[in-house]
Amino acid sequence: MATIAAVACLAPIHARADAAPTPVAAPSAPESPAWCATEVEALPGDDVCHIDGGQRGERRTLVIFLHGAIAKGTTWQWTQERALLRQAKYSHFEAIFPRAPLGASGYVWPGSVKAQEEVENDLVRGWRAAQALLEERAGRPFDEVFVMGFSSGAYFASSLALRRRLDVDGYAVFAGGAGYSSPVAGESPVVPVYVGVCGTDGQTAPDSRSFGAALSARGWRHRVDEQPVGHLFSDVHVAHAASYLRGARR
Repeated sequence: MATIAAVACLAPIHARADAAPTPVAAPSAPESPAWCATEVEALPGDDVCHIDGGQRGERRTLVIFLHGAIAKGTTWQWTQERALLRQAKYSHFEAIFPRAPLGASGYVWPGSVKAQEEVENDLVRGWRAAQALLEERAGRPFDEVFVMGFSSGAYFASSLALRRRLDVDGYAVFAGGAGYSSPVAGESPVVPVYVGVCGTDGQTAPDSRSFGAALSARGWRHRVDEQPVGHLFSDVHVAHAASYLRGARR
């Protein structure tokens, strides 16, 4: 399985020596780009995408995917959505890709207790509404729901896990993770957690390892999986996460 990568190709340009160069405008994103790429479905409200990798067998899996930081006015989210679509097709799950709140630096997930108190309830209601819509379409509920987070989303997902904030079946974090939480825990059961450590990412790898150590100290069922990748959610990490969490469920 290949990790997420971007490749640029340069071709030679043949022109007369005395020809004036033709200016080429740099590609730019629309002022207000759509949140969802054309390859995925925009659910009502236009701030949650549905990514359908195709279910296999009788069990149906939903992933609530919390993206990394997205600068305002860009289409960086499309790259993440397209990677997740490829990964969903490989591991046969559906996903929702909701938009984080807009802050000064772009779309990022709440990273403080105050920010969580301000927006978290509304965020969770939006995720549940998207899940309910997909279940209504299919005529049956999902058999398992996992929360996965990358970078900014990983730190938020780790907080949700440690606070037992959501009634879900497992968590996975990639390139991030915080080993602390507010002193008040929720009522949801303790569920398995997968920690994808991006080994060559010097900024987040120590935090991911610390999050794994915090889970060990709490006696929580988890797996720490370090791969030699940079700051991304790699194909191998996502495939391992889906396999681990499904196996833990069974």
